[in-house]
Amino acid sequence: MEIDAPSTSTKSGGTSDAAATAAVDKSIKIHPLAIIGISDHHTRVITGGSALPPSAPVVGLLFGNQDAHSISIVDAEEMEYPEKGLATSEDS
Repeated sequence: MEIDAPSTSTKSGGTSDAAATAAVDKSIKIHPLAIIGISDHHTRVITGGSALPPSAPVVGLLFGNQDAHSISIVDAEEMEYPEKGLATSEDS
């Protein structure tokens, strides 16, 4: 079964905005330090090395910049996100 490629022309004979946007090169670059920070936090939560239970979501912040259609992530910071119903230090 063959599928026809979507038409890029409009009634006026020009190209559509969606087709022009799809042709733009987009990239995401992640610095090795950010990858290490993300994997370290994930590993600690999953293996029980954190105060959070292993079923807790792994949440964090990504730091970087965006230049047109390129995103560069240079660092990551972990956040403890307690699930509802967990005992916190304020409950004691």
